[in-house]
Amino acid sequence: MDPVSVRMVRAALLWLALGVVLGGLMLADASVPGNWRAWYLPTHGHILFVGWFLQFAVGIAYWLLPRKRSDELPLGYNERVTFFSFLILNSGLLIRVIAEPGPRAGYMTSLVDELLLVSAITHVVAIGIVVVQLWSRVIPRPPRRNRERTE
Repeated sequence: MDPVSVRMVRAALLWLALGVVLGGLMLADASVPGNWRAWYLPTHGHILFVGWFLQFAVGIAYWLLPRKRSDELPLGYNERVTFFSFLILNSGLLIRVIAEPGPRAGYMTSLVDELLLVSAITHVVAIGIVVVQLWSRVIPRPPRRNRERTE
């Protein structure tokens, strides 16, 4: 696997582990202090969808989709730009994980809306980069010619 794919898949596995732990706390809501289910329900969804599922799929896509390698792009894509998208995707998700539960737990701050906006913008930019980087790698295969059997 190339370095970006390794980072994305490993980060996805870490988000999966966090999502499972948080899900366990939400299931044990009656046994642990606090109201985990109410505080973390949408955050749990973001962790598992963006952090685990989306990032895992993108990491595998970078690894498996056909590449047009060149001297300028030895991996078939711009590694620095792709790594930047990895960083902002995970940073945006971390910002959301920190900011989103606050108002649900009764802590209203004016900063929360701004943090959630930053999180959303980072996700849009990161996915935009992914789409641009992978678009040219999605290429159709020419159809196979049917070989007539001589029997």
